[in-house]
Amino acid sequence: MLNSSAMCRKQAAYHRQVAATSDLEKVRRVALTAAKVWDIQAREAEAREAGKQDMLSAEDAAIALEFRREEEVQMIISDKSGDVDFDPRQKL
Repeated sequence: MLNSSAMCRKQAAYHRQVAATSDLEKVRRVALTAAKVWDIQAREAEAREAGKQDMLSAEDAAIALEFRREEEVQMIISDKSGDVDFDPRQKL
């Protein structure tokens, strides 16, 4: 599910409010970091909603590609070992 830009903006505002009302420095830092991340997501959602961007950001596409490569390696290892799944603790 992709988040809308409006929802991302609401989340960013919420986290800024948490930062503004907290007495704890660590809570403020975490909340401000979360607000920054939600702002990034909002910009990506705005670009996507305007049709200016693919469904995945460049970072998300890189992460998805890495997961796909890991799956392919697991499939190759599994195919070579017959019907037994690969266990990384197993000595080869």
